[in-house]
Amino acid sequence: MSTAEQAVLPHRSTDERGRAIPMTDEEVRARAGAVARGLEALNEMGDEHEQRQTLDALTAALGGEHPPDRE
Repeated sequence: MSTAEQAVLPHRSTDERGRAIPMTDEEVRARAGAVARGLEALNEMGDEHEQRQTLDALTAALGGEHPPDRE
């Protein structure tokens, strides 16, 4: 399992009326990159056997039926 580097994201600010101050293109790219790295780290967690065990446990907790594409 790899560890994703921690991104330092800009604080989302609001103006005096509580309206969000628009993010710069650089801030948008930084957040998108952090999301992509986070999703990639999730994808790399566990092997197929472990993922199958997790799916089976969640399926059992939710009533016992696998989604049609996960049989």
